[in-house]
Amino acid sequence: MPAMIEYIQKDSFIHRLHPITKILWTFAVLITSFLFSSPFPILIILLSNILVAVASGIIKQVLPVIKALFLFSLLLILFQIFFVSDGKTLLYAIPFLNIGRITDVGLSLSLVMSFRMVATVSTIPILMMTTPMTDLVVVLVEKLKIPFKYAFMFITALRFIPTLMGEIEQIMQAQMSRGYNSDTKNPFKKMIIVIPLAIPLLVSSIKKTEKMAISMEARGFASGPRSYYRKIVMRKADFAVLVTFAAAIVLIVML
Repeated sequence: MPAMIEYIQKDSFIHRLHPITKILWTFAVLITSFLFSSPFPILIILLSNILVAVASGIIKQVLPVIKALFLFSLLLILFQIFFVSDGKTLLYAIPFLNIGRITDVGLSLSLVMSFRMVATVSTIPILMMTTPMTDLVVVLVEKLKIPFKYAFMFITALRFIPTLMGEIEQIMQAQMSRGYNSDTKNPFKKMIIVIPLAIPLLVSSIKKTEKMAISMEARGFASGPRSYYRKIVMRKADFAVLVTFAAAIVLIVML
């Protein structure tokens, strides 16, 4: 199972950008996504994220994430589309009984919410796959003045996601070697299969957390002022990208 938010070492232009530039890019996508109230411009923003992933050379790793986000967004559409009564009726989910009325306004609002969620959330794996964890910690603490404990908690939580996914895969393979059938594409059956794995996964996670806590205490975690060997500086390309972001947002607001 691919680790969806692990750093992937490449020598692309996106990889060489300063972490703050990429963090501001995620905020720029968030802001511009909320400036539009129709689905088409937000879909263009989402396509721009995919182009960034292509330019970074990580499109194969990002596409499964975007696919999963789209599947989740279908739930948002189902919860939203039937509760909007304004607008012209397009069709009914059950036409013979006139149940499940879908209007043009409801469809537009549902698509906006869905595309907005996918466009904003899809920036996070791109940020994580193109930026080393150590660089993110240094930037969050040194430049953004976030307390080291909180920055460490944030990074550790993100780092635990691929670790836990890898452990789920190992546990499932171990169960399959004992004759346990877990090979199904039905999402509901998959959920029923994964639930019994929660207990060994929880026990394993607690053991890892205890080992990490002991190791951190032995190394004097948060016992004094910190210093960093690695220095990360902004380059001309970063300023050019930031100016482009600012100009794009101003242009959109003026239009």
